[in-house]
Amino acid sequence: MLKDVLYMLIGLLLLTGGADVMVAGASQLARRMGISALVIGLTIVSLGTSAPEMAVSLSASLSGRADIAIGNVVGSNISNIGLALGLAAMVRPLAVQARLVRFEVPLLFGISLLTYLIALTGVIPRWFGGIFLLGLALYITLLYYWSRREKPEIQAEFTEEVRGDGSLLRNIGKIIFGLASLAGGGNLLVDGAVGIARWVGLSELVIGLTIVAVGTSLPEMVTSIIAVVRNHGDIAIGNILGSNLFNTLGVLGASAAAQPILVQNDLLVRDLPVMGLLTILLFPFLKSGFVLRRWEGAFLVLIYIAYAVLLFFHHT
Repeated sequence: MLKDVLYMLIGLLLLTGGADVMVAGASQLARRMGISALVIGLTIVSLGTSAPEMAVSLSASLSGRADIAIGNVVGSNISNIGLALGLAAMVRPLAVQARLVRFEVPLLFGISLLTYLIALTGVIPRWFGGIFLLGLALYITLLYYWSRREKPEIQAEFTEEVRGDGSLLRNIGKIIFGLASLAGGGNLLVDGAVGIARWVGLSELVIGLTIVAVGTSLPEMVTSIIAVVRNHGDIAIGNILGSNLFNTLGVLGASAAAQPILVQNDLLVRDLPVMGLLTILLFPFLKSGFVLRRWEGAFLVLIYIAYAVLLFFHHT
């Protein structure tokens, strides 16, 4: 048991540290190449905060731990909205761009609904994972196109958040080191999670939905809260929505493409509906004045707490 806990802690440290170093190196390299800060913030940073989920789910899928792979994605999406976004809004009300409400939120809900419909068949096949990966590529292309039309003040916000410096070799070294840390951390976290599940008597799905999911969501929580403290609420919301889109299209897509994922009935009747509920709630919350208020953030946190309690009582 102690060894498994140690594996998980070391894995989480490698994942969060590796993601941070990789994002720093990739961002600085992109800035040296003349790519705008807005594009970097919407793509590289969101991809970077989803990198722990990618590392864990891919490692779990390739090792035959499908419950951890899909549980990590669904649980991370739930904790991103319920905890990360909810807590950020409780710190300070978050203003949001109209485009996020009109496009990203409906898109995220549509993708979540499509995932649920495919999951009803009992398996998420390779071809579906391939379609999601193609969808991610299309989404990134659209982000690049939209970024060229953004307002100067939005460009300035992202320029403040994303800075570019350092030599070419140093940035490449950061990326390589970050990727290696993510790969090693993902394997350690999965091994530790499986060991704890066996020792405690929890299912691998529950472990993936809770401990693994919250652990891999830490970058999103930290990034969002820091953005709120700096009075960049739109970056906080954009980070969460972008991360959930990357989780579903990229992480789940890559995991399913690597190995078809069998879907447990618990996901269909409990976890995927909660993910859909939290996503659809964002639409009326954000559309009202294009602000996520403190009480709305507290409501999202309460839903997550109720979900965690439901998981506990369902298991016991």
